[in-house]
Amino acid sequence: MKNFNKAAFSFAVAGMSMFSGRMNGQFLGGRRLKSDDEGPQGQFMVYGSLDYSKITTPSSSSSTVSSAPIGLGYFINNNDLVGVNYAYSQNTVNHSVVYKQNEAGLWYSPSLMLGKYFVLIAQVDAHYVWGQQVSGAAESMENFNGFRLRAYPLIGIVLGGGWALKFKFAELSMLQTKAKEGWTKSYVAGISGSTFGVGISKNLDFRKKAKKDDN
Repeated sequence: MKNFNKAAFSFAVAGMSMFSGRMNGQFLGGRRLKSDDEGPQGQFMVYGSLDYSKITTPSSSSSTVSSAPIGLGYFINNNDLVGVNYAYSQNTVNHSVVYKQNEAGLWYSPSLMLGKYFVLIAQVDAHYVWGQQVSGAAESMENFNGFRLRAYPLIGIVLGGGWALKFKFAELSMLQTKAKEGWTKSYVAGISGSTFGVGISKNLDFRKKAKKDDN
């Protein structure tokens, strides 16, 4: 319970920081779209990315395949989305898989327009995590599960036609998993190579179009 309270406090601080950043963005020229402004309210959004890296040395090789959360969201108003997403990662050493992880859950994302083509975005994820990892001298795969809480900012570039590029540049997250040996915790906070990412999104409009009155 103590650890959960600590995690909840950390993400409360992250939420307040994002809210503060949003308010500061307003002073920098950013604005929240009003309900009567023309915007994406009622639209759906799909987004995601895929990353691959490989390291080769004279004695070994390793590679990592990962997908940033691939998700589906719904605009509850012109500025805020809620949705579900899924992510997968896999590490391979000398052509043998040593780690693979799945995670899926819910997310919430408020945004702030910075001019016509740029958007300041915050996102908070709450995920269930499961997968397998090599464990013990026998190098057998062992199952694990747990949860991840994550909060991060993004800058979006509006490309037109409902398309946008998203650049992630920092992160605050906690991953807690349990295997036979017990619970394992890992934290990410701030800016590092692992917190940078690029993705793409597309807005989908299934709303009924109002009929034009030519009279």
